[in-house]
Amino acid sequence: MKIGEAQKAYRQQLNLLRGQKRDFVNQREENRKKMEEAKKKSEEQGVTFEFSEAYLEREKELQEKIDELSGQIKKDEKTLDDLINQEVGIFNSIVSEQQADAMKEYGEEMAKCLEIARRISRGDHVPAQDEKKLMDFNMDIYKMAKEMAAVNMDKDAKEWESLWGEEEEKEYEDPFEASQNAETNVEMPEGMEVQTAADAGVQVSGQE
Repeated sequence: MKIGEAQKAYRQQLNLLRGQKRDFVNQREENRKKMEEAKKKSEEQGVTFEFSEAYLEREKELQEKIDELSGQIKKDEKTLDDLINQEVGIFNSIVSEQQADAMKEYGEEMAKCLEIARRISRGDHVPAQDEKKLMDFNMDIYKMAKEMAAVNMDKDAKEWESLWGEEEEKEYEDPFEASQNAETNVEMPEGMEVQTAADAGVQVSGQE
């Protein structure tokens, strides 16, 4: 299962569990309110109030459900935190790799541009695209190389081929999308299932 799918499922499950817990808390408060009303009525009538077994049993039953849901919520919150940490770890790893790759490319580009500057300054002829690369890289270095070329214009000039072949623009994967689509070994929460792609894509739905 993908990390993004798992996160979505656990968020939905947590919303459901928190809603159920609120309902039971409200029911418990209503039960307590009824007990207080019964006690007040007994005192007004001068009768000794004794808690009804029905009220006490209901209080116990509701508290057990609240505690059970609280435990499940805490467990699912930890699982969601773990999923988020997995996503962040993958995201950072991809970004670091892309930054390292970009730095490597920059270093290679700089070395080529300095070589082009050296060739130009000797009065040699380089392809127009190489001159443009140097201009785009550093105009000051390009100007100095051209000035030196003017000094060395009487020397035998060498013809150079381009240091760049046919270039294809490198595309990097989106770190967020990649981390969301990474696989995780976390199981779906109880009561949730991932429907098949035949149902118009992967969807997460709740079960009764």
